[in-house]
Amino acid sequence: MQDLMFKKRVSKGTKFSQIYIPKELYESIQPGDLVEVRLIEKSTNIYVHNVKQISDFKKELIKKIFSFLLKFKIKQVFVVGSFISENTDYTDIDLMLITDEFEEVFEKNIYSALTEEFGLKFHLLSIKKDNLENLPKICPLTRSMFDNFVSNKKFCVTNEKIIDKNHLRMLLMMPEDLLEIELNSRAYFDSLRRLITIKNFLLNKDLSREKINKELKKNLGEKLYNFTKKNEQLSSKTISIVRKHLSKNIKEIRDLIK
Repeated sequence: MQDLMFKKRVSKGTKFSQIYIPKELYESIQPGDLVEVRLIEKSTNIYVHNVKQISDFKKELIKKIFSFLLKFKIKQVFVVGSFISENTDYTDIDLMLITDEFEEVFEKNIYSALTEEFGLKFHLLSIKKDNLENLPKICPLTRSMFDNFVSNKKFCVTNEKIIDKNHLRMLLMMPEDLLEIELNSRAYFDSLRRLITIKNFLLNKDLSREKINKELKKNLGEKLYNFTKKNEQLSSKTISIVRKHLSKNIKEIRDLIK
């Protein structure tokens, strides 16, 4: 018996997925013949949620990242943050990885593999699959990240919101620490951005990255906004100004969750 082999994409039929036999093989492969089907290459789809515009270059890069991550035990991948919301003003690619179990070593291995493969900076956040449904309900930061994303699978963002005071108080710890200790200016930027996100969550306001950044710029002023975003060194006087904004927002949040 002659060995026959051909490559075809699986197509979607009315009821079943199907593979069409090439016309030139109709006589050689007939109904009743036993054949073997082997997966050669997994198709990579992308699902876009609330992203205004994304370039073909970024789409292709995201597809390559999704394909590369198939070798790891990851249930779903989300691309979030500035890479998909900004044209060029981004420093790394934020990935949210949904896994069965969270292991720090596992996350580090994926980070090393990604940077070696693509030569780019990545920021990884791992979430256990069991927590995926609940986190957007209780966590303003997670909910804000899900405002726009690109994923390798479909995902519906819940409208349900739960005020978990203990979780919100935990999120306040870092901004509160910055009232006492000094870190780089980007830490102040991120903490104030966190506070605005929490406050908007409690007040049922827009959690989009665009809206949060607009409010942050209004708090700091454009010059200080750009200064802290770029992690420029701050004077003691400037740190004092930023701390006043932190303190004001912390107090407002504390009042809202009494």
